[in-house]
Amino acid sequence: MIPRKGPTVRILTLGCAKNTVDTEVMTGLLAEEGCRVVAGGRADVAIVNTCGFIRDAKEESIGEILAWGQAKERGRIRRLVVAGCMATRYRDHLPKLLPEVDLFIGPGDLPALPGLIRKMFEGEAPRTHIVEAALGDKAYRSRVSVEGIASAFLKILEGCDNRCSYCAIPMIRGPLRSRSKESILAEARLLVRRGAREVNLIGQDITSYGADRGEKRALAPLVREICAIRGIRWVRLLYLYPGRIDDSLIDLLATEKKICRYLDIPVQHIDAGVLARMGRRYTPDDVGELVSRLRERLPGIFLRTSLIVGFPGETAKAFDRLLRFVHETRWDYLGAFPYSLEEGTPAHSMRPQVPEAVKRERVRRVQDVQADILAARNAAMIGEKVEVLVEKTLARGCAVGRHRGQAPEVDGTVRLTGYAGPAGSFCRARVTGTREWDLFAKPVDSGTTPVILT
Repeated sequence: MIPRKGPTVRILTLGCAKNTVDTEVMTGLLAEEGCRVVAGGRADVAIVNTCGFIRDAKEESIGEILAWGQAKERGRIRRLVVAGCMATRYRDHLPKLLPEVDLFIGPGDLPALPGLIRKMFEGEAPRTHIVEAALGDKAYRSRVSVEGIASAFLKILEGCDNRCSYCAIPMIRGPLRSRSKESILAEARLLVRRGAREVNLIGQDITSYGADRGEKRALAPLVREICAIRGIRWVRLLYLYPGRIDDSLIDLLATEKKICRYLDIPVQHIDAGVLARMGRRYTPDDVGELVSRLRERLPGIFLRTSLIVGFPGETAKAFDRLLRFVHETRWDYLGAFPYSLEEGTPAHSMRPQVPEAVKRERVRRVQDVQADILAARNAAMIGEKVEVLVEKTLARGCAVGRHRGQAPEVDGTVRLTGYAGPAGSFCRARVTGTREWDLFAKPVDSGTTPVILT
């Protein structure tokens, strides 16, 4: 039977920021239909919003599903739902392997979730409900975020058409589908009303925005309109394909003060042969010229990239080129990941595969080089004044925030002492020290209370 006051629901979110957005949409849709989303304790329904991108993420998802299955056996929850990418990718296998799960849904099925939960308690729900569709614009109107949150992700598209040989995203999330400009702007205004001062634009590749509708260079005009929304202080662009960063985007960063001079550009590798096998449509020279152009046109820009180490056919010489590239290019932030063998992708059958031990050792070497670069970068900032978005206040005048060159969740924080203002504010601070990824700083005007700038 359906609980009389409406089912209580707990949601666990795994994976990337796109899953975080999906969970917030899910939360709003459930609340509109009388469900009560709770942070802890017993619940009628538990939902695990999974990631199915690489092996480590899949193992984490399976571990959490099994843990919630045990909670169901102990009576702490009554029904278990598995949502997200892994449910979609393995729709034909998971129902057989995980009998403790009552319902599997994909990212495009969230609008149907409240009705499915009701039918689940009535014994009428299908065990698998996965449709090949993107989350529609209408669903984003229901999105619920934490009141007063200073930073928010804004997903502007779904899916991807790049078809890189190692990537399962097109199988999971489908082809590129851009959201309408009107829907994106409406959601941005909604986020501001709920306290967001920083908006981070995300998607599998945001430089492809509008391409599915035949629109060229559609990202820059969209970003200009987002910047025009009163209340937004920072706009950040995340996940840009290197071969599509053109002069219109660079001009935008050069002229629009609200846009953080920060770009996340996953180049993946620098060896020409490896890039060709990956299906990446640019050359090593293209990458070098792009980085030089960005640093010349946009002084002080912070650049992040990600690298796949140990891709099939990566020779010792190819890896040496990659390591030299890390040394010479001196990215502000860099993530290095061992290649994950993913079934259903072209790279799965490529030979020769690099042994796991070799991949791990190569990743360690890249990370060691980057750690030295980041330490030097942070040390050079001591004495500089930075604008800080304060995200959390602590006891005794301490607070945690980020400066414009730090994206949420991945680039470290600024840890403030002597701060007298509220969370969600901006303050000017002087960097006084560093520790690993984080900076320490003190407000420049420690005797005043910072205010929110709009």
